[in-house]
Amino acid sequence: MAATLAGNVNLGGLPRLNLVVRFFTPNTQTEVMRACSPTDASGNFTIYGITPGTYDVGVKAQNTLSLLSEDQVFTDGNTTNVSFGTILGGDLDENDYVDGTDYAILASNYNKWGGCFGYAGNWLIPQCPSPPPAGGACYGYVIS
Repeated sequence: MAATLAGNVNLGGLPRLNLVVRFFTPNTQTEVMRACSPTDASGNFTIYGITPGTYDVGVKAQNTLSLLSEDQVFTDGNTTNVSFGTILGGDLDENDYVDGTDYAILASNYNKWGGCFGYAGNWLIPQCPSPPPAGGACYGYVIS
């Protein structure tokens, strides 16, 4: 059996997002699982198949800053509810900071149309399609 995460992010006016969700050994940067899921219009999302244990859980969408909730306990057959807070945009180079590089990307593309001006970073995984598939999501895979 496995555990489930029922999460929520306050979208802060952003549309539905396709989130990358990462599970870390507490108080470390050791990633033990990564998954993805789209939010609904209210920012709710669900991740199934989580190995029971205690994790620091981070969420991020393209061009946003990550949010981290520490020491979340996942038990066999149960759902853990986590509210991550408001997700903020502006991270165009996907390094989890909003800085001069992001401004330069924005400025160099000002008044242009189309395309995605961010760059793929460690948070993005190809299993997360954008836009999310109708009525579903791609759910996590274990990082070995």
